[in-house]
Amino acid sequence: MKLVCSKPQLVDIINTVQRAIAPKTSLPILECIKIDANGDGNVVFTGNNIDICIEYNTECTVTEGGTIALASKMFGEIVRRLPDGDVTISVNPSNYVTKIKSGSSEFNIQGIAPDEFPDAPILEEKFRFSITQDVLKKLIRKTIAFVSQNEGKKPVLTGALFEIKNNYLNVVASDGHRLAVVKEEINDNVENNKLVVPGMTLRELLKILKDDEENVDIIVSDRTVLFDFGYYQVYSRLLDGEFLKYDAIISVVNTLNVVVEKSLITDSLERALLLINDDISAKSENKVPVRFNIGYDKIDVSCITGKGQVNDTVPVELDGDNLLIGFNCRFLLDALSACDEEKVKMEFSAPTSGCFIKSVEGDDSYIYMILPVRLYN
Repeated sequence: MKLVCSKPQLVDIINTVQRAIAPKTSLPILECIKIDANGDGNVVFTGNNIDICIEYNTECTVTEGGTIALASKMFGEIVRRLPDGDVTISVNPSNYVTKIKSGSSEFNIQGIAPDEFPDAPILEEKFRFSITQDVLKKLIRKTIAFVSQNEGKKPVLTGALFEIKNNYLNVVASDGHRLAVVKEEINDNVENNKLVVPGMTLRELLKILKDDEENVDIIVSDRTVLFDFGYYQVYSRLLDGEFLKYDAIISVVNTLNVVVEKSLITDSLERALLLINDDISAKSENKVPVRFNIGYDKIDVSCITGKGQVNDTVPVELDGDNLLIGFNCRFLLDALSACDEEKVKMEFSAPTSGCFIKSVEGDDSYIYMILPVRLYN
Protein backbone atom coordinates (compact mmCIF):
# COMPACT_ATOMS: atom_id res chain seq x y z
CA MET A 1 0.00 0.00 0.00
CA LYS A 2 1.19 3.49 -0.80
CA LEU A 3 -0.75 6.74 -0.46
CA VAL A 4 -0.17 10.47 -0.13
CA CYS A 5 -2.36 12.72 2.04
CA SER A 6 -1.97 16.29 3.31
CA LYS A 7 -0.96 16.61 6.96
CA PRO A 8 -3.96 18.79 8.05
CA GLN A 9 -6.34 16.34 6.40
CA LEU A 10 -4.65 13.39 8.08
CA VAL A 11 -4.61 15.05 11.51
CA ASP A 12 -8.34 15.78 11.27
CA ILE A 13 -9.06 12.18 10.28
CA ILE A 14 -6.97 10.74 13.11
CA ASN A 15 -8.54 13.06 15.70
CA THR A 16 -12.00 11.89 14.63
CA VAL A 17 -11.29 8.16 14.33
CA GLN A 18 -9.42 8.03 17.65
CA ARG A 19 -12.74 8.72 19.40
CA ALA A 20 -13.49 5.03 18.85
CA ILE A 21 -10.13 3.65 20.00
CA ALA A 22 -10.15 1.62 23.22
CA PRO A 23 -7.87 3.32 25.83
CA LYS A 24 -7.16 0.03 27.59
CA THR A 25 -7.81 -3.39 26.10
CA SER A 26 -6.42 -6.91 26.14
CA LEU A 27 -6.76 -7.01 22.34
CA PRO A 28 -3.93 -5.01 20.69
CA ILE A 29 -5.87 -4.82 17.40
CA LEU A 30 -8.50 -2.61 19.11
CA GLU A 31 -5.78 -0.05 19.85
CA CYS A 32 -5.21 0.36 16.12
CA ILE A 33 -6.50 2.48 13.27
CA LYS A 34 -7.16 0.43 10.16
CA ILE A 35 -6.30 2.06 6.82
CA ASP A 36 -7.90 0.58 3.71
CA ALA A 37 -6.86 2.12 0.38
CA ASN A 38 -8.06 1.16 -3.09
CA GLY A 39 -6.72 2.07 -6.50
CA ASP A 40 -9.50 4.61 -7.13
CA GLY A 41 -8.07 6.98 -4.53
CA ASN A 42 -10.69 6.21 -1.88
CA VAL A 43 -9.22 5.57 1.57
CA VAL A 44 -11.15 4.47 4.67
CA PHE A 45 -9.70 5.03 8.14
CA THR A 46 -11.45 3.02 10.88
CA GLY A 47 -11.38 2.89 14.67
CA ASN A 48 -13.45 0.24 16.43
CA ASN A 49 -13.68 -0.62 20.13
CA ILE A 50 -16.72 -2.90 19.59
CA ASP A 51 -19.07 -0.46 21.37
CA ILE A 52 -18.30 2.40 18.95
CA CYS A 53 -16.98 2.23 15.40
CA ILE A 54 -15.97 5.29 13.34
CA GLU A 55 -15.25 5.08 9.62
CA TYR A 56 -13.77 8.11 7.86
CA ASN A 57 -13.88 8.12 4.03
CA THR A 58 -11.53 10.44 2.17
CA GLU A 59 -9.75 10.91 -1.14
CA CYS A 60 -5.96 10.54 -1.32
CA THR A 61 -3.40 9.94 -4.02
CA VAL A 62 -3.17 6.13 -4.00
CA THR A 63 -0.45 4.51 -6.12
CA GLU A 64 -0.81 1.08 -4.55
CA GLY A 65 -3.87 -0.29 -2.76
CA GLY A 66 -3.80 -2.32 0.44
CA THR A 67 -4.78 -2.52 4.10
CA ILE A 68 -2.84 -2.05 7.33
CA ALA A 69 -3.55 -1.62 11.05
CA LEU A 70 -1.35 0.89 12.89
CA ALA A 71 -1.13 1.53 16.63
CA SER A 72 -3.37 4.57 17.03
CA LYS A 73 -1.40 6.45 19.69
CA MET A 74 1.96 6.13 17.95
CA PHE A 75 0.51 6.85 14.50
CA GLY A 76 -1.29 9.96 15.74
CA GLU A 77 1.70 11.35 17.62
CA ILE A 78 3.99 10.83 14.63
CA VAL A 79 1.66 12.56 12.17
CA ARG A 80 1.06 15.54 14.46
CA ARG A 81 4.79 16.13 14.80
CA LEU A 82 5.66 15.82 11.13
CA PRO A 83 6.58 18.99 9.22
CA ASP A 84 3.77 20.63 7.27
CA GLY A 85 3.13 19.32 3.80
CA ASP A 86 2.11 16.05 2.22
CA VAL A 87 2.49 12.80 4.17
CA THR A 88 3.40 9.59 2.36
CA ILE A 89 2.39 6.27 3.93
CA SER A 90 3.80 3.11 2.38
CA VAL A 91 3.55 -0.48 3.64
CA ASN A 92 5.79 -3.46 3.01
CA PRO A 93 3.23 -6.25 2.44
CA SER A 94 5.66 -8.99 3.49
CA ASN A 95 6.23 -7.79 7.07
CA TYR A 96 3.77 -4.85 7.53
CA VAL A 97 6.57 -2.39 8.29
CA THR A 98 5.08 1.02 7.51
CA LYS A 99 7.03 4.05 6.36
CA ILE A 100 5.58 7.47 7.24
CA LYS A 101 7.40 10.31 5.50
CA SER A 102 7.01 14.07 5.19
CA GLY A 103 9.76 16.38 3.98
CA SER A 104 13.06 15.25 5.47
CA SER A 105 11.37 13.34 8.33
CA GLU A 106 10.84 9.62 8.02
CA PHE A 107 9.52 7.00 10.45
CA ASN A 108 9.40 3.24 10.05
CA ILE A 109 6.99 1.53 12.44
CA GLN A 110 5.69 -2.00 12.76
CA GLY A 111 2.15 -2.42 11.51
CA ILE A 112 -0.26 -5.26 12.29
CA ALA A 113 -2.03 -7.60 9.90
CA PRO A 114 -5.58 -6.22 9.64
CA ASP A 115 -7.28 -9.63 9.40
CA GLU A 116 -8.50 -9.62 13.02
CA PHE A 117 -9.69 -6.01 12.96
CA PRO A 118 -13.47 -6.07 13.62
CA ASP A 119 -15.73 -5.09 10.73
CA ALA A 120 -18.21 -2.24 11.03
CA PRO A 121 -21.70 -3.45 11.99
CA ILE A 122 -24.08 -4.44 9.20
CA LEU A 123 -27.38 -2.64 9.66
CA GLU A 124 -30.82 -3.99 8.85
CA GLU A 125 -32.59 -0.65 8.84
CA LYS A 126 -35.78 -0.28 10.89
CA PHE A 127 -36.18 3.47 10.50
CA ARG A 128 -34.19 6.65 9.92
CA PHE A 129 -34.48 10.38 10.42
CA SER A 130 -32.33 13.47 9.89
CA ILE A 131 -31.36 16.33 12.17
CA THR A 132 -28.89 19.18 11.84
CA GLN A 133 -25.56 18.95 13.65
CA ASP A 134 -26.16 22.04 15.78
CA VAL A 135 -29.54 20.78 17.00
CA LEU A 136 -28.23 17.31 17.82
CA LYS A 137 -25.29 18.87 19.64
CA LYS A 138 -27.66 21.06 21.66
CA LEU A 139 -29.87 18.10 22.62
CA ILE A 140 -26.88 16.09 23.82
CA ARG A 141 -25.31 19.05 25.63
CA LYS A 142 -28.54 19.69 27.54
CA THR A 143 -28.92 16.09 28.75
CA ILE A 144 -25.51 14.42 29.00
CA ALA A 145 -24.87 15.41 32.64
CA PHE A 146 -28.02 13.52 33.66
CA VAL A 147 -26.93 10.18 32.16
CA SER A 148 -26.02 7.66 34.87
CA GLN A 149 -22.38 6.57 34.98
CA ASN A 150 -23.15 3.63 37.25
CA GLU A 151 -24.71 0.55 35.69
CA GLY A 152 -26.12 -0.55 39.06
CA LYS A 153 -29.56 -2.10 38.94
CA LYS A 154 -30.60 -0.40 35.71
CA PRO A 155 -27.85 -0.36 33.05
CA VAL A 156 -30.23 1.22 30.53
CA LEU A 157 -29.89 4.51 32.44
CA THR A 158 -26.23 4.71 31.34
CA GLY A 159 -27.68 5.91 28.05
CA ALA A 160 -30.16 8.52 26.88
CA LEU A 161 -33.56 7.76 25.40
CA PHE A 162 -34.13 9.13 21.89
CA GLU A 163 -37.89 9.05 21.45
CA ILE A 164 -39.64 10.13 18.27
CA LYS A 165 -43.16 11.15 19.15
CA ASN A 166 -45.57 13.14 16.98
CA ASN A 167 -42.76 14.62 14.83
CA TYR A 168 -40.74 15.64 17.88
CA LEU A 169 -37.46 14.15 19.03
CA ASN A 170 -37.42 13.86 22.82
CA VAL A 171 -34.05 13.16 24.42
CA VAL A 172 -34.41 11.89 27.99
CA ALA A 173 -31.73 11.12 30.58
CA SER A 174 -31.87 10.15 34.25
CA ASP A 175 -29.52 8.76 36.88
CA GLY A 176 -32.31 7.95 39.32
CA HIS A 177 -31.87 11.19 41.29
CA ARG A 178 -32.62 13.67 38.51
CA LEU A 179 -34.26 13.77 35.10
CA ALA A 180 -33.74 15.76 31.90
CA VAL A 181 -36.27 15.93 29.06
CA VAL A 182 -35.38 18.08 26.04
CA LYS A 183 -37.37 18.12 22.82
CA GLU A 184 -36.97 19.46 19.30
CA GLU A 185 -39.27 19.35 16.30
CA ILE A 186 -38.02 17.27 13.37
CA ASN A 187 -39.22 17.73 9.82
CA ASP A 188 -39.00 14.09 8.77
CA ASN A 189 -42.31 12.27 8.66
CA VAL A 190 -41.22 9.42 10.92
CA GLU A 191 -43.45 7.03 12.83
CA ASN A 192 -43.23 7.08 16.61
CA ASN A 193 -40.23 5.05 17.75
CA LYS A 194 -37.42 5.01 20.29
CA LEU A 195 -33.86 3.90 20.99
CA VAL A 196 -31.39 4.20 23.86
CA VAL A 197 -27.91 5.47 22.93
CA PRO A 198 -25.03 4.80 25.38
CA GLY A 199 -23.69 7.82 27.23
CA MET A 200 -20.17 6.96 26.07
CA THR A 201 -21.28 7.36 22.45
CA LEU A 202 -23.01 10.66 23.19
CA ARG A 203 -19.92 12.09 24.89
CA GLU A 204 -17.82 11.29 21.83
CA LEU A 205 -20.46 12.70 19.48
CA LEU A 206 -20.48 15.92 21.49
CA LYS A 207 -16.77 16.34 20.69
CA ILE A 208 -17.30 15.64 16.98
CA LEU A 209 -20.49 17.60 16.24
CA LYS A 210 -20.20 21.09 14.78
CA ASP A 211 -22.27 24.21 15.33
CA ASP A 212 -23.65 24.27 11.81
CA GLU A 213 -26.80 23.23 9.96
CA GLU A 214 -25.35 20.29 8.05
CA ASN A 215 -27.57 17.24 8.34
CA VAL A 216 -26.78 14.05 10.22
CA ASP A 217 -28.71 10.98 9.07
CA ILE A 218 -29.57 8.70 11.98
CA ILE A 219 -30.21 5.12 10.85
CA VAL A 220 -31.51 2.60 13.38
CA SER A 221 -31.52 -1.20 13.43
CA ASP A 222 -32.44 -3.58 16.27
CA ARG A 223 -29.07 -3.41 18.02
CA THR A 224 -27.14 -0.63 16.32
CA VAL A 225 -27.48 3.04 15.43
CA LEU A 226 -25.51 4.79 12.68
CA PHE A 227 -24.86 8.54 12.73
CA ASP A 228 -23.99 9.30 9.10
CA PHE A 229 -22.13 12.58 8.56
CA GLY A 230 -21.53 11.91 4.87
CA TYR A 231 -17.77 11.58 4.77
CA TYR A 232 -17.60 9.73 8.08
CA GLN A 233 -19.91 7.42 9.97
CA VAL A 234 -20.29 6.70 13.69
CA TYR A 235 -21.74 3.29 14.60
CA SER A 236 -22.83 2.49 18.13
CA ARG A 237 -24.45 -0.41 19.88
CA LEU A 238 -27.82 0.31 21.50
CA LEU A 239 -28.79 -0.38 25.10
CA ASP A 240 -31.49 -2.91 25.90
CA GLY A 241 -34.11 -2.58 28.60
CA GLU A 242 -37.16 -0.55 29.54
CA PHE A 243 -36.29 3.10 30.06
CA LEU A 244 -37.81 5.25 32.77
CA LYS A 245 -41.51 6.09 32.27
CA TYR A 246 -40.96 9.82 32.45
CA ASP A 247 -44.35 11.16 31.31
CA ALA A 248 -45.97 10.75 34.72
CA ILE A 249 -43.04 12.49 36.41
CA ILE A 250 -43.06 15.63 34.27
CA SER A 251 -46.86 15.98 34.30
CA VAL A 252 -46.97 16.73 38.04
CA VAL A 253 -48.76 19.98 38.93
CA ASN A 254 -46.68 22.06 41.36
CA THR A 255 -48.04 24.66 43.78
CA LEU A 256 -45.03 26.95 44.24
CA ASN A 257 -43.69 28.75 41.16
CA VAL A 258 -40.52 30.84 41.19
CA VAL A 259 -39.03 32.91 38.35
CA VAL A 260 -35.40 33.85 38.89
CA GLU A 261 -32.46 35.36 37.02
CA LYS A 262 -30.35 32.37 36.05
CA SER A 263 -27.07 34.18 36.67
CA LEU A 264 -28.09 35.20 40.21
CA ILE A 265 -29.11 31.74 41.39
CA THR A 266 -26.13 30.15 39.62
CA ASP A 267 -23.65 32.52 41.27
CA SER A 268 -25.21 31.85 44.67
CA LEU A 269 -24.99 28.08 44.23
CA GLU A 270 -21.39 28.30 43.05
CA ARG A 271 -20.52 30.21 46.21
CA ALA A 272 -22.11 27.45 48.30
CA LEU A 273 -20.22 24.84 46.29
CA LEU A 274 -16.91 26.37 47.42
CA LEU A 275 -17.57 25.14 50.95
CA ILE A 276 -19.04 21.82 49.85
CA ASN A 277 -16.04 20.99 47.66
CA ASP A 278 -13.64 21.89 50.47
CA ASP A 279 -15.43 19.80 53.11
CA ILE A 280 -13.22 16.71 53.15
CA SER A 281 -15.43 15.14 55.85
CA ALA A 282 -18.32 14.82 53.39
CA LYS A 283 -18.52 11.34 51.87
CA SER A 284 -20.91 12.59 49.22
CA GLU A 285 -22.39 15.88 48.15
CA ASN A 286 -25.86 14.61 49.13
CA LYS A 287 -24.68 14.68 52.75
CA VAL A 288 -23.96 18.40 52.50
CA PRO A 289 -27.12 19.79 50.87
CA VAL A 290 -27.70 23.37 49.91
CA ARG A 291 -30.82 24.78 51.58
CA PHE A 292 -33.49 26.85 49.87
CA ASN A 293 -35.70 28.85 52.23
CA ILE A 294 -38.27 30.20 49.77
CA GLY A 295 -40.65 33.00 50.67
CA TYR A 296 -41.38 36.72 50.53
CA ASP A 297 -40.09 37.11 46.95
CA LYS A 298 -36.66 35.71 47.72
CA ILE A 299 -34.71 32.50 48.16
CA ASP A 300 -32.38 32.37 51.15
CA VAL A 301 -29.59 30.06 50.03
CA SER A 302 -27.48 28.51 52.79
CA CYS A 303 -25.11 25.65 53.44
CA ILE A 304 -23.35 24.37 56.56
CA THR A 305 -20.28 22.14 56.25
CA GLY A 306 -17.45 21.05 58.51
CA LYS A 307 -15.44 23.97 57.13
CA GLY A 308 -17.95 26.75 57.69
CA GLN A 309 -21.26 28.27 56.68
CA VAL A 310 -22.52 30.39 53.79
CA ASN A 311 -25.70 32.46 53.59
CA ASP A 312 -26.99 34.29 50.55
CA THR A 313 -30.21 35.86 49.30
CA VAL A 314 -31.53 35.79 45.74
CA PRO A 315 -34.53 37.95 44.70
CA VAL A 316 -37.28 36.08 42.81
CA GLU A 317 -40.80 36.43 41.48
CA LEU A 318 -42.84 34.08 43.66
CA ASP A 319 -46.30 32.56 43.39
CA GLY A 320 -47.21 30.14 46.19
CA ASP A 321 -46.54 29.28 49.82
CA ASN A 322 -43.23 29.40 51.67
CA LEU A 323 -41.00 26.32 51.57
CA LEU A 324 -37.77 25.00 53.11
CA ILE A 325 -36.09 22.35 50.97
CA GLY A 326 -32.61 20.90 50.36
CA PHE A 327 -30.78 19.78 47.21
CA ASN A 328 -27.52 18.44 45.89
CA CYS A 329 -25.89 21.70 44.85
CA ARG A 330 -24.07 20.29 41.82
CA PHE A 331 -27.25 18.72 40.45
CA LEU A 332 -28.95 22.12 40.44
CA LEU A 333 -25.94 23.72 38.75
CA ASP A 334 -25.86 21.04 36.05
CA ALA A 335 -29.49 21.77 35.19
CA LEU A 336 -29.07 25.55 35.25
CA SER A 337 -25.95 25.43 33.07
CA ALA A 338 -27.97 23.61 30.40
CA CYS A 339 -30.55 26.43 30.26
CA ASP A 340 -29.87 29.14 27.68
CA GLU A 341 -32.37 31.81 28.81
CA GLU A 342 -31.60 34.71 31.13
CA LYS A 343 -34.48 33.71 33.42
CA VAL A 344 -35.73 30.26 34.43
CA LYS A 345 -38.84 28.97 36.13
CA MET A 346 -38.43 26.74 39.18
CA GLU A 347 -41.43 24.79 40.47
CA PHE A 348 -41.84 23.14 43.88
CA SER A 349 -44.64 21.51 45.86
CA ALA A 350 -43.27 19.96 49.10
CA PRO A 351 -39.98 19.31 50.95
CA THR A 352 -40.06 15.70 49.74
CA SER A 353 -40.94 16.46 46.11
CA GLY A 354 -38.64 17.36 43.25
CA CYS A 355 -37.70 20.76 41.87
CA PHE A 356 -38.69 21.28 38.24
CA ILE A 357 -36.73 23.75 36.12
CA LYS A 358 -38.52 24.91 32.96
CA SER A 359 -38.56 27.65 30.36
CA VAL A 360 -40.28 30.87 31.41
CA GLU A 361 -41.87 30.91 27.95
CA GLY A 362 -44.33 28.27 29.13
CA ASP A 363 -43.38 25.73 26.48
CA ASP A 364 -42.02 22.28 27.24
CA SER A 365 -38.83 22.55 25.17
CA TYR A 366 -36.93 21.41 28.26
CA ILE A 367 -37.79 20.13 31.72
CA TYR A 368 -35.29 19.26 34.44
CA MET A 369 -36.28 17.53 37.67
CA ILE A 370 -34.00 17.19 40.69
CA LEU A 371 -35.06 15.15 43.72
CA PRO A 372 -34.57 16.86 47.10
CA VAL A 373 -32.17 15.90 49.88
CA ARG A 374 -33.64 15.43 53.35
CA LEU A 375 -32.79 18.17 55.85
CA TYR A 376 -32.22 16.96 59.41
CA ASN A 377 -31.72 20.24 61.24
